[in-house]
Amino acid sequence: MGCEVCLPTERGYTVYFAGSVSTENLYQYFQNQSETSWKSLNQRMFWLKETVFFDLMEYLEAHMDVNNIFAVLSTPSDPLNNLQNLRTIDSYKAEREASWIDTLIENSSICTHYQPIVRIEKGSIEVIGQELLSRGVDQQGDIIPPYKLFEAARVRNRLFALDRVCRMQSVKNAGLVQDKLIFINFIPTAIYVPEHCLSTTFELIKKLNIKPEQVVFEVVETDEVKDLEHLKSILNYYRSHGFKYALDDVGVGYNNLEKLTLMQPDIVKLAFEYTNGVKDDVAKQAVAKTVLKLAHGMNALALAEGVEKEEDLQFLLDMGYDLFQGYYFSKPQAIPVNELNMKVDVNV
Repeated sequence: MGCEVCLPTERGYTVYFAGSVSTENLYQYFQNQSETSWKSLNQRMFWLKETVFFDLMEYLEAHMDVNNIFAVLSTPSDPLNNLQNLRTIDSYKAEREASWIDTLIENSSICTHYQPIVRIEKGSIEVIGQELLSRGVDQQGDIIPPYKLFEAARVRNRLFALDRVCRMQSVKNAGLVQDKLIFINFIPTAIYVPEHCLSTTFELIKKLNIKPEQVVFEVVETDEVKDLEHLKSILNYYRSHGFKYALDDVGVGYNNLEKLTLMQPDIVKLAFEYTNGVKDDVAKQAVAKTVLKLAHGMNALALAEGVEKEEDLQFLLDMGYDLFQGYYFSKPQAIPVNELNMKVDVNV
C-alpha cells in the first residue's frame, strides 16, 4: 500500500506545437511507439508518456525550433487540465537528466554504510551505536553519493519516495548492528501524515524483532521545516512508539538553537562546522558550549559529530560532551566496526 506521493501514477506530458512548427513528421515517429504511450489531441497537441517525451526531446532539439514547442505534466485521462502551466520543452532537461532516480527508487537500489558512534570512559572507547548512511547503487554497481540521490529526487519531486526507500533499506540492514543503537536519518518535510507515512517502517521494525528503544530517528536538515508543530507531531509519534530521536547538524542551517529548545530531542548532534577546529577557535567553542548546556538542560545527550583531530576530541571531551562520531574513529564502512582498539588520554 502507498499514497500517490510515494507511488505516483505513470507520468506523462501534454505537448503543444506553436507558431509555424509542423507536426506532420511526428506521426511517422510515433508509429514505432505503443498505442498506450501517446495520443493525438489535435493537429498541434499530443499527450505522451514520459519516456516517449524524453526521447522525443532529443529529436526535436535536432530538427525543430524548440522555442515554439511547449509541454506540461499531465495525465492521459485529463491531458488538457493544466495548460496554463505550459513551459518550453528545453526547461525539462533537468527532469530528463534526473529520471534515473525513478528506476533506482523502483528497484530499491540502495546500500547501507555504517559509521560508529562512541562513548569514552576512562580513556576506553566503546561503540554504542551506528549511524546507517544510505548510498545509491548504479547499474554498474558503483556507489552514488547521497547528495546526488537527493538532488535528483528533488528535481523529480520524488523526495518522499527516496526518503522512504532509504529508511526501509536502513531498517532491513540494521541486523548487523546487533544490540547497539541504530541511527536512521529522515527528512521531516517528506513526512506528511506520520500515522500513514511511517506505518510500513514501524511494521518492518517489528517484523525484524528490532527493539524500539534501539532506534534513534535523526532529523536531517536538508530542507527548512516551516511548520514546527507538524515536526513536533512526527517526533511525538516516534516517541509514543518507544523510539528515540536526534537533531542533526545543530548550529548550522535550519537546525538552529531555537529549534533545539522546541524539539526536546533525546540526542543533540553538534555540527561538524563547530567540531572541526574547535580547540583553537573561540567562536566555535562558544557555540559548542551553548549546545552542550541546552542539551544537558533538557536531559539530552550531547554528541559531537565530524571529529577528525585528537585535539578537538580532547577539548570536547573535557568540555563534557557525551558521545562522538567522525573520521577520527572510522569512516563509513560497508560492514559496521563494532570495536575500536584505541585509547584516549583523559585530562579530567
